Amino acid sequence: MLETHELKFQPGLIIKQEFFDYPAMQESAKNWLFLSKYRFDTGKFYGRHDGVQLNHLQFGHADRHEGMMFEGLSPKDCLTIAILQKSTGCVCVNDLKMEAGDVIIIDDSKPYDFSSSHHTIMAIISISKTLVATDFPWILCATDKIFKDKNNILSDTIENEWQRVLEEPNLFDNTNELEVMEKKIVKAIKYSFAGQTGERCHLKEGEKTALKVRSFLLNSLEETMSIQSIVEQFRTSDKTLENSFKSLFGITPKRFIDLLKLNRAHEDLQLAVTQTTNVSDIATKWGFSHFGRFAKEYKALFGVLPSETLKLTQT
Repeated sequence: MLETHELKFQPGLIIKQEFFDYPAMQESAKNWLFLSKYRFDTGKFYGRHDGVQLNHLQFGHADRHEGMMFEGLSPKDCLTIAILQKSTGCVCVNDLKMEAGDVIIIDDSKPYDFSSSHHTIMAIISISKTLVATDFPWILCATDKIFKDKNNILSDTIENEWQRVLEEPNLFDNTNELEVMEKKIVKAIKYSFAGQTGERCHLKEGEKTALKVRSFLLNSLEETMSIQSIVEQFRTSDKTLENSFKSLFGITPKRFIDLLKLNRAHEDLQLAVTQTTNVSDIATKWGFSHFGRFAKEYKALFGVLPSETLKLTQT
């Protein structure tokens, strides 16, 4: 499985793909893997991935119009620099809360966690570790820190070079242009990071607890639980837990649990293979006793009724 996210550079390759569901999102993001996936926003699922591959790096954008949470793997044998260019809600990557203009570094050696409550646009550069070791080796040890895109140097460079790719269709007929563009990106990285050592994200105690609660919920969702039992187990208060979840994920812990369960029910309906499976059994499995309310919330999140998802699976 890990081999599927290997990045084999095809210099001059241009990617411009929209997506309307998770399979298409995976297909559009070559060399990345999306593992566990959850929708957090109601409405139409939409986004786009674009980019261009040079000799030793690729750069582009991940534009996701809805809130989501997933675990992922970045391109193999690369270090990835991600700049949050736009956010209309909360964004959290691993244990790092991000704001517009923040930059983080993702290593390919371990999965990363991403969550956003609403629309995000990120500029992304994946660089071969060979080039990193030659030009800025210190960045290999900076994956748990937040940096700033100083004076928008890096973001602006990416936008300018991407515009050139769009406006000059024959740009890479001159193969020297690949090297020239790559040098511009590398130079922008050095200028943007110059003088920075990065900052660790100083979470409040309640936010640290919220991250532990999230991990617990992801692994124990089938168990019957209440907010009160979680509060008691993690020795916190209702108010602290609620404020911390809103700070990190933009929603309350109760809404978080409901969304996880709706997503798990959606997955079960998609994977149903026998005619004996019915919606009420799956709803009950995930703690929904009022089937009418379940159907309404399910449709608000996924755009179709649960019975329609099941019907598509069994046809």
